Amino acid sequence: MNWPKIIIEKNEKRFFLAVFGVFVIILLVALNVLLKFQIRNKQEELTLSSKQFLSLKKQAIKPEFTKIIKLDSKCPSEQAGNPDANLTIKYFYSPVCFWCVLEDQNLAALLQKEGQAFKLEKYNRENCDSLMQKYNLSLTPGFVFSTKGDKKEYTVDGYISKENLTKVICDVTGYCLASENKQKNDGQLQGQKVRINFQ
Repeated sequence: MNWPKIIIEKNEKRFFLAVFGVFVIILLVALNVLLKFQIRNKQEELTLSSKQFLSLKKQAIKPEFTKIIKLDSKCPSEQAGNPDANLTIKYFYSPVCFWCVLEDQNLAALLQKEGQAFKLEKYNRENCDSLMQKYNLSLTPGFVFSTKGDKKEYTVDGYISKENLTKVICDVTGYCLASENKQKNDGQLQGQKVRINFQ
């Protein structure tokens, strides 16, 4: 009975490739371990305790900024948001305007998320038509944007989508809470484009 003979050939190219392959695998495993370690450290730095998160949330959105306050005056008739905010939005509406109903919903949602970032003044067109003419506004909804540091006031005639209102508030104030809107703004905004550059 003859046993098969095992012949081991010495091939330098194969040996070099095998050593190089083992070296690459060891290097990749080491990099993977290092990256996992760094990610874990960063997660610990970025993770807030639930108490810290709740205290930040309470500081960020005060309940009084989300409520609409009826005023004794007719122009404006209502006010909401942060009275000390740098950005003031004068909003002209009509009770019989379909687009104003949609705009009211947009503004109510923005007050819930960004109410600390801006002051909203609501003007009923029936009572404040002369003020609308002063700003050269002909449509409702209509907007006048102003900041404390800029004497110029910027007007927009017509409906503005929630995404574009959010973008204006974020661009002007530099403050945004709404992470969902940030994700939406990463893509292309749809609807009316509003370009207002405050200094």
